[in-house]
Amino acid sequence: MAVGRSGWLKAPVGASARAATAAAVARTQGGRCMAGEDTCVLAHVRYTPRSVALVLGVAAAAAAWGCGGAPAPPAPRTPFVVPFGSGERYRPRSLSVAVAAALPVGRLRCTQDTAERATAHVELFAHGLGVVVPAGTGLAPPRRRAGAYVRGGRCSYPLRTTEPTGLVELRGDTRTTLGDLFALLGQPLSRRRMASFRGPVRAWLDGRPWRGAPGALPLRPGGQVVVAVGTERVPVHAAYEFPQASSGVSRRP
Repeated sequence: MAVGRSGWLKAPVGASARAATAAAVARTQGGRCMAGEDTCVLAHVRYTPRSVALVLGVAAAAAAWGCGGAPAPPAPRTPFVVPFGSGERYRPRSLSVAVAAALPVGRLRCTQDTAERATAHVELFAHGLGVVVPAGTGLAPPRRRAGAYVRGGRCSYPLRTTEPTGLVELRGDTRTTLGDLFALLGQPLSRRRMASFRGPVRAWLDGRPWRGAPGALPLRPGGQVVVAVGTERVPVHAAYEFPQASSGVSRRP
């Protein structure tokens, strides 16, 4: 694996579509892959490289993110480049007005929570460019930070993020949706809008098109969610290799 002069991270495609999606991790997690290795270790995720190279976008700031795998129909025969967008629109803030004050967000309440959580994975795209799912969503201040991570806060909602990789931690006693995630971010989500971006909004759950309202898409343990605004082609992954288990079981906060 190599980082080019323009900030691109080149990662080989794994033995399967599921293994290839392991490349969607944060650079700040300590991923490493030396030239000539048979196995690349990117943070918590391990996959075996093959001869095809996938080019991933790498942020120049504290963290970087990328994605790879088998896109939705019409499926290209080779991987394609999907960089992350630049500017604040593509890196939204994690702290909404309601969460900053630990207020209820719809039916969601901010509580003290030390229980183990399950995880889902969410990828966002706007007009062909990646949008970061920020760390710290659903965590009220004061928050404990460690680089690109948010390790905890005064209280947390049934849905939260602690890292900027798209991993969303879910509390088992509450059913949550994609709309809940955007509500915690303080951002709109509809068939014609995603956050500050306007256009047709498409969504996929575990690689299959979601026909309902985007906000109604369920976030469930082990789920792989892709949301895109615009008509540009984006990679749609059917699965994601979670850090600890394929079932999406998360560690304690």
